[in-house]
Amino acid sequence: MDKSKPHIEKPLEHLGKRLEEVLKDPGLKLNTPKKTAEEAIKLPAYIKHADKKLQDHRKSYYALFQKTAKAANGWNLSGMNLYYISKGKKTWYDAENFCVSRESHLASILSDEEQNYLNTQLSEPSWIGLSTANKGDNWEWSDGSKLITEYWSHHPRPSKVSRKGDRGCTLINPSMGSRNWIYANCHEPRNWVCKESLAVGKK
Repeated sequence: MDKSKPHIEKPLEHLGKRLEEVLKDPGLKLNTPKKTAEEAIKLPAYIKHADKKLQDHRKSYYALFQKTAKAANGWNLSGMNLYYISKGKKTWYDAENFCVSRESHLASILSDEEQNYLNTQLSEPSWIGLSTANKGDNWEWSDGSKLITEYWSHHPRPSKVSRKGDRGCTLINPSMGSRNWIYANCHEPRNWVCKESLAVGKK
């Protein structure tokens, strides 16, 4: 991506090209082409306005966070999430209980931005919230988020647990590069990462 352009410009260029393609479609019937064109002209301004509102919301979240107790107790703000990176070690289960007691969960990683952020913050392999259900092969986030992106150190993802009936748990290892999720025994004491979403309606 061209870093000299604001991040909103590329979506606008794509939108413009797509609109041009649609309007050239001979099968397209427009009852009010003038009105459609007028609305299309307003789209870039609308998107820029929405982007500005998003940035304003983020600033408000940050200002609110700075006033909370968590700001003084090891929590860091990134995007619309708060993260706690431990200094001690716990099993996956105890780490998840620690996070829950603080209105959060072990971290779910839902985007490249989150993965990259945690890689820059961590110095030790740390528990994240991804695990298999007991006696199952399905990987799930402890906060209920949908599994939409994965960064396993090998392909395919681990599909079987080490001992029948065990839960499989996941570590993120910052020393292994960008693809650095590894399967681990849930009972091993490890560092951990909690995450709390500040987005409305999410925890």
